[in-house]
Amino acid sequence: MSHSVSAHPDPVIDGVVTAACRSLAGMSALVDQCSTELNAGHSAGDLRGMNTRDYEALYAVALKLYDAADYERALPVSLALVAHEARSVNYSYLAGLCLQKLKRHREAAVMYLLALGQDATHAPSAFRMGECCAALGEDEAAQQAYEHAVALGRADERYVHLQHAALARLN
Repeated sequence: MSHSVSAHPDPVIDGVVTAACRSLAGMSALVDQCSTELNAGHSAGDLRGMNTRDYEALYAVALKLYDAADYERALPVSLALVAHEARSVNYSYLAGLCLQKLKRHREAAVMYLLALGQDATHAPSAFRMGECCAALGEDEAAQQAYEHAVALGRADERYVHLQHAALARLN
């Protein structure tokens, strides 16, 4: 096995995690070989022949692992999704969640920042960014992130609960 976690009891899931780890390990070579295509706007997934069904299947596995609190296995699958299709806020957000659960707050903050770059109105990313900054002792950045989450919660009723949670952190 090429990844650092033990084998998953489900061989299909174990195969997905192993393939994600291999894919991430080969990303440097892909970037070197295909820099022209990548610079032209093609994703790594495009270059590897991946399609929406592939992404959806991988996301379902990553989400299943995350929901089972198996963050060590969910992480490489979610990072592979980000690496292959960096335009999806869901993939960046899920990778951030995995990293945050693993107490890798600085790396999680990078994923939330990426998610906010993809969708500046994604209040969950702003709120989680605040949590990561607070965990890192970066109080001013945490306050800014929480203030952004409050503003987004006011603008979108789906995020009212995050608005209230962020307000509680600000007070």
